[in-house]
Amino acid sequence: MFTGDLRKRNFTGQDLTGAKFRAADLYQACFEGARLEGAAFAGCFVAEARFENASCKGLQAAGSNFYRCNFQSADLTGALFWDCVLAGADFRRATLQRITLTLDCNTFEEIRLCRAESAKLAYLFGRARSVHRDGWMELIGKRDAAWLERLFKR
Repeated sequence: MFTGDLRKRNFTGQDLTGAKFRAADLYQACFEGARLEGAAFAGCFVAEARFENASCKGLQAAGSNFYRCNFQSADLTGALFWDCVLAGADFRRATLQRITLTLDCNTFEEIRLCRAESAKLAYLFGRARSVHRDGWMELIGKRDAAWLERLFKR
């Protein structure tokens, strides 16, 4: 279990499969190329951390702050972000298949995505029947909505 002051800690390339981070201060920590499959973050401050090219399959985060984190090219397949701040996070070229985000708890201001990732998330949010559904569906358009419908029925 990782806890306490871990600010600017370098975890580059480490195998942290199944690691548990609880109430840890991971401000500007570096997880570039690390294996974080099945890792858990609970009540952590992870702002401005770097997860580029990290394997984060099945990562679970609850009540954690990922403000301005860099997830470029990270594999977030099956990841769960519950009651987390994601404002300013960079998800360009990240794998976001089967990712779960709680809409009522996350903060998405200034989030960065490539067009493909933004269309996928917009589609998923639109399917959630949230109060923002019409806005999301307008964002992706009818052609992309049809493509995404086929993609997510696989």
